[in-house]
Amino acid sequence: MIRINLLKPLQAPTSSPMSLDDSGGRRKTTTLVVGGLAVVALAVVLVLQYPTLFGGLLGGRKPPVAAKTHKNPPQPKPSETPAEKPKPVTADAVEETVRDLGNNKSETQVMNRSYADLVPSERIEFQYFACEKILKDIKAVTPPDVGFADFIFTIPGEFYVHGLAGDAESMQKFQDGLKGMSGAAVKPGLNVAAGAHHEGKEFSFLGSVKYPVDGLPIPPDHVLNKAGLAQEFSKLKSAAKSLGIVLKEPRLLNAADVGANKRMVYETSGDCSFQQIQDLLGELRQAKSHLGILKFDLHARGDEKVVADLAILAYVK
Repeated sequence: MIRINLLKPLQAPTSSPMSLDDSGGRRKTTTLVVGGLAVVALAVVLVLQYPTLFGGLLGGRKPPVAAKTHKNPPQPKPSETPAEKPKPVTADAVEETVRDLGNNKSETQVMNRSYADLVPSERIEFQYFACEKILKDIKAVTPPDVGFADFIFTIPGEFYVHGLAGDAESMQKFQDGLKGMSGAAVKPGLNVAAGAHHEGKEFSFLGSVKYPVDGLPIPPDHVLNKAGLAQEFSKLKSAAKSLGIVLKEPRLLNAADVGANKRMVYETSGDCSFQQIQDLLGELRQAKSHLGILKFDLHARGDEKVVADLAILAYVK
């Protein structure tokens, strides 16, 4: 079967195929003529529908030539924003790069500083900030029916609290409040029934807070000479007396060399209330005292008063 249009799908023949045998003269001649006409018709159809099939033989148009592939990447169109040109390299380029890296490094170090990285004057400034803040924070998280037998705070952020709660719910509320302080880590200790009906709770917690050392005001020079040290202790006792606190004469606990200066730690104590010790620390900070506070211990006296033990720090040249 001869298929003329090769683009159409192949279909099954609807009639019997033509026979190509030599069974008679006239029939043979007729068959040849008909076959010749069919070939001519097929050629005409192919030429009309596909002139490029015969190419140069019939003078048709040339087949399209594939475009050459360029190895170089295409250039951006004029409307596109050109890439920013690199800055010209100058003689100071290396020095500028080193300086930029140094500045970035110093900024990172400032943001990651700890108490150990502070110079003596900065440490004293931080001590007053931390002591004031821990007293305010403890006061804010303590329920009305919770009282302290002992409260100890040590720079830069360790604390110990021992006391009584009216019931287990109040103790739990107090513990949750401690955990909510800045960067707090709290470890429970004592937890026993207390009171006549054993409804109360005697408790203790050992914990720590993390107060930021950055953002504090630039401190004055807190390093003292020997004459200045005596004057600062006189100011401390006067400030305490104005608040109703009588401090004992300071006693030297230890001294150590720190560079060209001496780090000297003194101990003093006095009877006061929780509010009075908070007011004293605030007044010393406002007065820019050159004495620091390394630690304070508050111990219940049996009434509304406490015995306050203070570890006083001084840097002396």
